[in-house]
Amino acid sequence: MSGDQSQLEIIDSALALSEADIQALVKLLRDSIDGGNSIGFLQSSSDGDLLEFWQSEISKLNGDSFIVVARVEGLIAGCIIITREMRANGRHRGEFRKLMVHSTHQKRGIGSALERKGCDEAKRRGVSLLYLDSATGFLVESVYQAWGWTRVGSYFYKQL
Repeated sequence: MSGDQSQLEIIDSALALSEADIQALVKLLRDSIDGGNSIGFLQSSSDGDLLEFWQSEISKLNGDSFIVVARVEGLIAGCIIITREMRANGRHRGEFRKLMVHSTHQKRGIGSALERKGCDEAKRRGVSLLYLDSATGFLVESVYQAWGWTRVGSYFYKQL
């Protein structure tokens, strides 16, 4: 990341997030939707819907699943969710989800830093394969492949 005083933080407990952090995550998701990003929500989704999404995700944080947030001047500017497969035959893999960087902080290396930190932390926790599902053409060819992800059908995989 650039010299904008940004820092990465791994969140694996609901206790690690303040109410202000949760509201910042709602705003981050809204910014991604409003920017036309392929993030799995419709423009018509209410902020209540977005809050419900984050509350659900936060309730799943258990040491296996985690969120990496990027903070700039103490405020959340980006995030990635890593969700580990819980079935016995899939514990080696996890899903790389909802990579977002607020539009006011893009093109500063935050997305790349989040990807690296998320992959490194997943590997540290025993995950050897990550997968993601992204809309064709949206960051897919230019960014994910440059980060070492391999396209298989409509999914991307990264061996850790």
